[in-house]
Amino acid sequence: MTADTIAYLGSPGTYSHQAAVSMFPEAEYLGLRTFGEIMESVESDAARVAVIPIENSTTGRIPDVHRLMLSTEMAITSEHMQRVEHCLVQAPTGPRPVGERAGIRRLISHRQGLLQCAGFIEAYLRDAEQIETVDTAAAVRQAVEAGDPEVAAIGSSVAAQVFGGVVVERDIADQKNNYTRFLALEKPALQPDYAGADITTLIFQIDHRPGALIDALAVFRDAAINITTLETYTISEQTALPTFYIDIGGGLADAPVQQALAALEEKSRYIKLLGSYVASDIRNHASGFLPVKSVKP
Repeated sequence: MTADTIAYLGSPGTYSHQAAVSMFPEAEYLGLRTFGEIMESVESDAARVAVIPIENSTTGRIPDVHRLMLSTEMAITSEHMQRVEHCLVQAPTGPRPVGERAGIRRLISHRQGLLQCAGFIEAYLRDAEQIETVDTAAAVRQAVEAGDPEVAAIGSSVAAQVFGGVVVERDIADQKNNYTRFLALEKPALQPDYAGADITTLIFQIDHRPGALIDALAVFRDAAINITTLETYTISEQTALPTFYIDIGGGLADAPVQQALAALEEKSRYIKLLGSYVASDIRNHASGFLPVKSVKP
């Protein structure tokens, strides 16, 4: 591998590719078909970093990625909020006015693209057959190659540019400030020293009894640590005990975080640290992701 090969989902023009370029400019980029292949590329040294989407401000967590987080030994080293502006794209089959949707019978996109534009589809394209692809750029490529005015894709304007498509309508997602949170994962040996980290992500498992979660969360209150994300998490082979995914304000170099995690060890059956890293500066009300309230003075 080269020193800066970045693995991402799909092909040039996808939002994953745009996120990879934003996070690691002037690197080499390796587009792959599945999240599993992306993780494997780093574990096998075919790439240095995996860039993967973890959640969207409209549709929430991406389950396929959440399942993989538990099985990997890689660590989260940074995050990026990628603006997602879905467009309705068709082949350049002739002049058409902007916003012209009449006659579209087949609509191609990635599952997330279809979900994030569900309101638009219901309002204007409810009779169109929905066809899922591996990524939004592949959808645009297929629509352009079809050369058929009855076929359209949901994807980015970048993908339309790459594959020679025509943007019929812009920004069709149900939530106009639509962002996807991407994580960079690297092998633990390549992690930074945590000195600048202001967010820490982990998974923990507790006893299945009344008050167990309150007892566990109290360690963060006692250390004056703010919780940014708290979600239930499923470990397929260990379903008997409650499991949670959590983002907290503060890095592993911060004494309050060290204190809280030591206390959490006492109240948990299992803890897996996923990473400690610098929070994106696009965490705000507009992006749909809570800002981090760090414990740093």
